[in-house]
Amino acid sequence: MKLNFIQDIASPHNNVFAEALHKSGKVDLNLWYCIQNAEKYGWKEDLNNKVKPALFYKQNSVDLQFLRHCLTKTDEKFLIVGWQNINTRILIFLFFILRRPYAVWFDYPHDEDNRGWLKNKVRAVYYKMLKWSRAHVFCVGKITVEYFKNKGFNLNRLTNLPIFVDVSKSPEDYKKYQKDIYKNYNVQKGDFLISAGSRLVYEKGFDILIDAIANLPSDIQKHVRCVIVGKGEELKNLKDQIQKNNLTKNLFMEGWMDFEEFSCIIANSHVFIHSARFDAFGATIFGHMFAVPVLGNVNAGAAYDRIVDGENGYLFECDSSTQLSTLIAKCFNERDSLKDMSVKARETALKFSPEKGVDILMKELS
Repeated sequence: MKLNFIQDIASPHNNVFAEALHKSGKVDLNLWYCIQNAEKYGWKEDLNNKVKPALFYKQNSVDLQFLRHCLTKTDEKFLIVGWQNINTRILIFLFFILRRPYAVWFDYPHDEDNRGWLKNKVRAVYYKMLKWSRAHVFCVGKITVEYFKNKGFNLNRLTNLPIFVDVSKSPEDYKKYQKDIYKNYNVQKGDFLISAGSRLVYEKGFDILIDAIANLPSDIQKHVRCVIVGKGEELKNLKDQIQKNNLTKNLFMEGWMDFEEFSCIIANSHVFIHSARFDAFGATIFGHMFAVPVLGNVNAGAAYDRIVDGENGYLFECDSSTQLSTLIAKCFNERDSLKDMSVKARETALKFSPEKGVDILMKELS
């Protein structure tokens, strides 16, 4: 089977899935991107060509050569990730008009974004086209499946295809760096290390995490160290919040890291926190990947999807820094219980290997 995997930007997690597809021997894979260098993320490696040499379509103008390929290769399969680019929008429209079967892969659509009247009308038209097209809709997480179900999509055309992580490495491979990690963040005997990370924007809720640490009893707070990894528009506000609450010895803001560096911090943490007020899926999967219990916001897709309360982590209500603070204190005081939760966290990650994702995709495309 020839599969055209079309997405605007290469990312570490989608590369994990693409590599599993490539190595499976079940598909001849074309990887398409329109962005050659994702500067806002600061990734150092060449993600575009990591799995195999990539193909590119235009980012800001109509690409007739790309569209011609997609329309004339009637014996090939197409998986389109989202519809942010003018060319993928045109392609979805043309596939609808021509009654061509294809597949799309969507994060949870954040309809609450203020897009303006015209953009909302265009989105509504595209949802109607998608609903009455011959597309199979792969959804990132249960929350996205529910979204399209509520829009009247036939459940037979909806499949949960979540974000996948590489589970081939053991968390123990990263434990050997504990001494260096602890030294970097002044983690002493009896201290408690928390990790978190994503884009530093309001919806990711890092202010909730900072407030939660500020609300801890002083006898616990003095032992807590928290590393937040990421870049974004909220950086100054978060630093000011840390300064205002006298938490400069407790909280450390780091810029984007190579994933291996971030992995070392996560794997040597006592808990990982996914604080997002909204996340289409998100970083809960990384905590579980490294056998680390996750405290997750119920509005974050991966937390909602993966956390079983009290087994592999805990869920907290959206803006409740008080509830998150209580959960951090609980984990600090009941550290022995984290060992069993760590085992369950890793078991959760293993249930969602990229190889299983290949099986899900192939079942629907065949």
